[in-house]
Amino acid sequence: MYAFRGNLLKLRVENGYEIVEHPGASACIILHNNHILLVKQYRKALNEYTWEIPAGKIDSSDPEPLTTVIREVEEETGIKLDPKDLIYLGKIYTTPGFSNEIIHVYFVNLLHHPSLTPKDKDEIQEIKLFSIREFLELVSSNQIKDSKTLGGFCLAISRGLIKTQC
Repeated sequence: MYAFRGNLLKLRVENGYEIVEHPGASACIILHNNHILLVKQYRKALNEYTWEIPAGKIDSSDPEPLTTVIREVEEETGIKLDPKDLIYLGKIYTTPGFSNEIIHVYFVNLLHHPSLTPKDKDEIQEIKLFSIREFLELVSSNQIKDSKTLGGFCLAISRGLIKTQC
């Protein structure tokens, strides 16, 4: 039984547990010349801007998470990805204590310098390529707090796709 049905989320109560149902999302670690692409966007729930990897909600019309990540990367950065270039890294459970949200994480190493022009300029404030050192400094100083960005980075390192000098 649902206690709440919204545009994005549903809340059901099951055996005393409150469970938030989420359609899921896809995200992408984009690497170019050993630099990671991040987007800066305003997050209303936090009332702040965050640096994140491009990502977005899986729409009901998306046949698979790969479709979502291709659409979202183009919307947020202007980059048109070729599905053959994407590597599936795995999935992340964002808040398994109360939500079934899963984020599917992909990786791509761009060989050409991307032209960065978001389609929705109201959503994305800035797009920037950070060196691995700069990225790690942002993590160390707690300026990157987004779980999909942190988790995706760890998945890419564990596969040897990103090299650090740590």
